[in-house]
Amino acid sequence: MKKIYLLTLIIVIFSTVSFGQKDKDSETQTYRPMQVLKQAKIAHKSGDIFSAIDYYRIYDELKPDKPKVLSALGNLYLREKNYRQAKIYLLKSYKTAPKKNFLDLFNYARCLHILADYEEADKYFALFISETKRESDLRDYNRLAKDYIKGIAKITNIKDSALNVIINLLDTAVNKPHIEFSPIPYDKDKLIFASLPEKEIKFYDPDNDTLPTRKFYLAQRKGNNKWKNLGEWNTTINGHNINTGNGAFSDDKQRFYFSRCEKDFKHNIICKLFVSELKNNEWQEPIALPEIINTPMTSNTMPAVGISRKNTDILYFVSNREDGRGGYDIWFTYYDPRRETWKEPKNCGKRINTVLDEITPYYNIDTKTLYFSSEGHPGLGGFDIYKTFGEGKNFDEPINVGYPINSSFDDLYYILEDSRERGFFTSNRSGGYSLRHENCCDDIYEFIHRDFINIAVTGKVFGITDSLFFLSIQDEYKANLSLELDVLNKSDEIELLYDYPVDLYIINDNGKEYYIKTCLTTSGNYFFNLEQGKDYVISVKDVNKKDIRLPLTTKGIIRSDTIVMDAIMVSTFPAQSLIVKNIYYEFSKSELTNDAKNTIDNTIYKILQAYPNIIIEISSHTDSIDTDAFNLKLSQDRAQSVVDYLINNGIDKERLVAKGYGKSQPIAPNSNPDGSDNPEGRQKNRRTEFKILGQIDDDDELIYDDE
Repeated sequence: MKKIYLLTLIIVIFSTVSFGQKDKDSETQTYRPMQVLKQAKIAHKSGDIFSAIDYYRIYDELKPDKPKVLSALGNLYLREKNYRQAKIYLLKSYKTAPKKNFLDLFNYARCLHILADYEEADKYFALFISETKRESDLRDYNRLAKDYIKGIAKITNIKDSALNVIINLLDTAVNKPHIEFSPIPYDKDKLIFASLPEKEIKFYDPDNDTLPTRKFYLAQRKGNNKWKNLGEWNTTINGHNINTGNGAFSDDKQRFYFSRCEKDFKHNIICKLFVSELKNNEWQEPIALPEIINTPMTSNTMPAVGISRKNTDILYFVSNREDGRGGYDIWFTYYDPRRETWKEPKNCGKRINTVLDEITPYYNIDTKTLYFSSEGHPGLGGFDIYKTFGEGKNFDEPINVGYPINSSFDDLYYILEDSRERGFFTSNRSGGYSLRHENCCDDIYEFIHRDFINIAVTGKVFGITDSLFFLSIQDEYKANLSLELDVLNKSDEIELLYDYPVDLYIINDNGKEYYIKTCLTTSGNYFFNLEQGKDYVISVKDVNKKDIRLPLTTKGIIRSDTIVMDAIMVSTFPAQSLIVKNIYYEFSKSELTNDAKNTIDNTIYKILQAYPNIIIEISSHTDSIDTDAFNLKLSQDRAQSVVDYLINNGIDKERLVAKGYGKSQPIAPNSNPDGSDNPEGRQKNRRTEFKILGQIDDDDELIYDDE
């Protein structure tokens, strides 16, 4: 008869958020080894890695050196980031069943790599390459091992070229023993971050207790690395009883994208992306992004936001959806305002994504740079932070951001403050606040560049009104039409332009131009922050979309400076409405007379043909006779009749807006001071005007180029 091992233990069940639970009476129960193994598998399948580790450890003591158990323990310890324990079981697993557990040899080498035992890591990566060269299903890992060896050879150079930065671990107002993640600079000296602010492992009954959840919190800098926790950031976004985190603002700070995560019926953690809009200074109830992004049965999380030429959001995010390159990849999509839909997401490509995980993207709009963390690109150890220039799927080869921001451990969630002189990241490097072991939990760190160079560019934009065209119309037709156009009193007056769009482009090493962002002039000036060692173009368009371009470079600049560019001169339209007389109607009717049509043909229609991109508002006004409601409807109908006539003559309806103002905007008195009728004033008020609202945006998006 086989000897049956008996075991006495206290039942411990850890939840997905690293909390534990023990039975209400802390009863001691007796289990046979197979019962222990069953409990281990149940915990493992449910994602309760800590309980699974505890049960597998007990089983291994009772039934030593079972290859599947050793492999499970090694990989669970690796998931827990307990690399010192992981390497013990991974190596034993491989040696016990070398032909079945090749990946454990690979992960053993990775543990050595993470623990900065580079010489031994090199040796075991080489062994893995040798042992798996004929294993076709491990070809990608074989290639990765070769990349890791190449990376190890570069580590000395990376450390010798260390960044001149100050790195501070944020204090306990922010960092707790559990994981802190997703730091987001907010206002001046404030930081949004996600956290489970518990100081120890607690025990909960998942059947009866409400488990605490991760939420967004707000902290404020109070001095040299001193912080004050201000509590929950926003209860609407945090929601109720759901894990919330991983956030990013749109460029205009009017939208906040983030993820919410929970277990599905298979115990897999499924995250979905949400967005909340800022209205009247209040964040609105979050809305889940559509299924084209939140693909069912996949996890979609960790948003980052860029900006397109059309001033719409480009959303980068992390997903394990099908057709990726392996594990979690970084994908992108953007919003199409014309169709009011999100585009089908596309993979960011093989320069970014590997067969392992790429996560925590952050996109810096000012420099057109994507930062992300990868365990597939060879670096100093675990997840390293990389940066790459480009957008969509058109990116340069990623570059390691350098030591000591990157360590041999997991370095994640890199993000810059607006000045780009300082920023934040998370890491499980030694020296943080730990829960179960030295490297269990990610903390938030701040970095400050000691030798950062601030470079900016500014310049003025002047407008010269293109009034000669309007005056020529007036001179040509006033003789036989008695036509009058009220234009600017001073023809071709030069003036500083306010709220005028100025575009900034950056040019990569291959000469390709990328749009960065648009600045609206303030007091006639534009202002952009620049990056050292780059080529740029300032671009301004006139009323006919003629592109005026000023090239500049920051190459060779070695100290902080603001570049002042030559003034830009553009042709513009008159800012005020233009009054077109001789557009007549029958009394109290809205149908155009033949004379009115003739006037339109020779004024508004001619202008729309000469300037094919402009969008105009046709407005109609009445005098004060009759009621407000009657005049408002009559003026709207009259404005619409002009719009309909122009459309029937081939003008695109998207360029025309009809607006009736009734008697609400008189330009002359309808009555004299003594109360008598003022026919001349009423005649002036019965008018048709048009004004330039803007221009049709027909630029094509380029971010989907398959290059």
